[in-house]
Amino acid sequence: MDETAKRHYTREVGGGNGGEKGGGGSSDGDFEPSMGRFMDHIIINVLEKMDLASLCTVACVSPTFNSAIAYRLPFVSSSDLSEAFSGLQFANASLLIEFAGCDAPELFKRKLAEMLQKVPLLESLSITIRGTSRDVFDVRPLGQFLPPSLKKLKLQQTDARLFVLWLDAVRKIPLFNLRNMSLVLDLISDDLLITVVHSLPHLVELDLEDRPFTLSSVGDLTNIGLQALKFCECLIALSIVRSKMNCPASFTRVDNKGMFHVSEGFKRLEAVKLGGFAKVTEAGYSSILYSCWNLNKFEVLTSPLLSDSVIDNMTGVARSVVELRLSSCSLLTSEAFEHLSSFRKLEVLDTSGCEHLGDQAPFYISKVTTLTRLNLAKARITDVGLALLGAGDLPIVQLCIRKCEKVTDKGIKSLFHADRKICKTLSVLDVGYIPKITDAAIFTIATAAKALTDLSLRFCNGVTDAAVQMLMDRPNHNSSQLQMLDLCSCRGLSAEAIMLPLPLYAFHRLR
Repeated sequence: MDETAKRHYTREVGGGNGGEKGGGGSSDGDFEPSMGRFMDHIIINVLEKMDLASLCTVACVSPTFNSAIAYRLPFVSSSDLSEAFSGLQFANASLLIEFAGCDAPELFKRKLAEMLQKVPLLESLSITIRGTSRDVFDVRPLGQFLPPSLKKLKLQQTDARLFVLWLDAVRKIPLFNLRNMSLVLDLISDDLLITVVHSLPHLVELDLEDRPFTLSSVGDLTNIGLQALKFCECLIALSIVRSKMNCPASFTRVDNKGMFHVSEGFKRLEAVKLGGFAKVTEAGYSSILYSCWNLNKFEVLTSPLLSDSVIDNMTGVARSVVELRLSSCSLLTSEAFEHLSSFRKLEVLDTSGCEHLGDQAPFYISKVTTLTRLNLAKARITDVGLALLGAGDLPIVQLCIRKCEKVTDKGIKSLFHADRKICKTLSVLDVGYIPKITDAAIFTIATAAKALTDLSLRFCNGVTDAAVQMLMDRPNHNSSQLQMLDLCSCRGLSAEAIMLPLPLYAFHRLR
């Protein structure tokens, strides 16, 4: 067994003095013997309370879990399987494969080839690796077995250099006509984009995310690579994101000129997602907004030069935009959203990580009567801001105010004041990392939010055992929809809180 597979099997975690091992309470880091202390019926009883996506994830952890889940899956409906099964799914037109660690790569390749040969009409293929950040899928063996019917390909994660070689080869397959491609790889380069354009000229959706390991710009994406994309004339959805998962890297060789190339070549774009472009200003982003009049989704991540004026430049697309996400844009202030009410179809607004937003922002947001999902994480709002938001009486379904550290119980109460629409519509609420949240706020939430299914209270140290008991005994509990409760690192809870008897109808996803 190689070291990667061993880490997944034993749950070894490096760190501290010589590394720390953990897993199921075992002192030596060996997960499986500790699981053997539990009888099978206990494990199955626990697994029955988990959602299907979680079931399929833990199937990779140990033989004990794998066997227990094999027992559980026959009782799962086919519709649930098609939606969430992350182990191995066969459907009429799709194949989803996920694996964690592999000490026999050749065996895996052979089995994958056998599976692909059994689905000659395959239209969608997704392969995901659950492993360390350096574990990648070698895409090359796929080439000789991919059916011409394939329209959608998703790989997470793969090596860019190997993928370029593979893509250059598969374009010679007769009738091969991929329309949707999503990749997570080590580096997005000009070579990658140019190869994609030449090999897949009929792409409709392109989703690229890279996770570089160094800050070096050698071989990195430039304006030339973005210019090459104009030859994908059918493209309606474009996503290019640089993740900071492995190091704080950004696209340093792309500037506004690169965005001008995008705006000139893709006037039909309906969805745009750009992340990690450190040298692009509002002028670059605005050029896209001026050109793409059918835009309904616009997202910018980690853009230190994006300023308030970008919202003013969206007046042309305000009539069509449904989702607007401007995350971790440090220059944005509340004034950026002064004219947000002109967005007549806006349903989703995400400003998470924009730390200069104050109480005026919720006031402007409250004027958007179509809004159903709102993320204000890390904003500098207070109880006043929440009161202003509540006064708008919006039909919000999902709300995140995580790390809004100035909010108190009073603000939560004002949000749900007087039986507003949010009391009937709110399904997902995240109030994590707010130090002044106490049991009083939880009582308000438990009493007022009738449709709540997901509640995150992580790192709320003012929450005690009484709050947990309150949630289990919440009014009208027989009709309660609460399924996910996140209590991670709530230091006000005692060990006894975990032992409270859980209702059968609730907390199927307890954290």
